[in-house]
Amino acid sequence: MKRKVFIAFAVILFSISIVGCGNSHMEGIILEVTENEILLSENLSLDKYEDVKNKSISEIQEEEKSISLIYLAYDNTEEWSKGDEVKGWIDGDIMTSSPEQAKAKKIQLKE
Repeated sequence: MKRKVFIAFAVILFSISIVGCGNSHMEGIILEVTENEILLSENLSLDKYEDVKNKSISEIQEEEKSISLIYLAYDNTEEWSKGDEVKGWIDGDIMTSSPEQAKAKKIQLKE
């Protein structure tokens, strides 16, 4: 009986870990848009966005330790603007840099 419970638990745990791979989900406010990537700020309220929207990336990183930044490479950046609240799904790994970098599988406006 214990063996069956252990096997069932192991199968469920394995299934959950496979489903989660490469499918990160994040929400944030766009701070910058270029031709092929956006800079997304997580942990940022709309009020705080008003305070930091005209600061450089280095100023934000130095002064606002609670805000995490990530560059998302994306093919259709022309549909996004600074200040948009979005959700993003990552395609693959997140590169550890400052700010972090990743390829976005999907980006959509937050409802």
